[in-house]
Amino acid sequence: MASFLENKEFMVMTIILLLLSILCRFITGIFLNSLIREAENMSTTQNRLLKQCKVKFRNCYKLNDGVPNISVFVDKFMGKIQIGRISVDGLSHLSGQLMLLAVLSAGLGACGAIIDGKTVGEILPFYLLSFLGLYLYFSVSGLVDLEGKKELLKVSLTDFLENHMAPRLAILEEAEMGLQEEKKKSADSEAVAAFAFAKEPETGEDEGTVQTVANGKSAAQKRMEEQVFSKTQEKELEELLKEFFA
Repeated sequence: MASFLENKEFMVMTIILLLLSILCRFITGIFLNSLIREAENMSTTQNRLLKQCKVKFRNCYKLNDGVPNISVFVDKFMGKIQIGRISVDGLSHLSGQLMLLAVLSAGLGACGAIIDGKTVGEILPFYLLSFLGLYLYFSVSGLVDLEGKKELLKVSLTDFLENHMAPRLAILEEAEMGLQEEKKKSADSEAVAAFAFAKEPETGEDEGTVQTVANGKSAAQKRMEEQVFSKTQEKELEELLKEFFA
């Protein structure tokens, strides 16, 4: 135990855990800051997570004919935001756990020194390191303010989805419905015209089923006129040929 304490392994472990805890806080804060900046320009953002948020909102809006509670949607989305394979909330909790492990490591070092009968001067650095680590941790936590950043990001996302994206999706949905109705009407009119045209040869003398064309005549009448006109042209051509070879 004496040689173990002389190597200051507990002290080194405490410092490493403390630095990792503070680093997790800084990484989470920087990541949330980048999301907040991108959320201010959601319409043109290239951020993968924010683009994924817009796609999910669009799909949810179309499937459910709207999103009744946008704040709940934003809360669910933020709960799934990850840095690598760890969620933002998970990384924040990991930072706290590392800080507790650092304090535990310092406490174990101090207990081991007391058991080995070390002097107060040899034990005091462990306590000082614990208090300094806690002070740094809470100072960095207040400086980074993860909860405030999460709330600001939530407000930005909710504002964009509720006041910008939802009205646009409603307008697009109305336009699509109108286009579908127009297509349906066009298809119905084409079906009626095709049915009337199919029935026209059988009931050509029935005025109720005759469909007028652009020049005011039915298609059947137009075909008859073309046939008569071609026969007249043939007769005139035959007469001209007879006169030419006579």
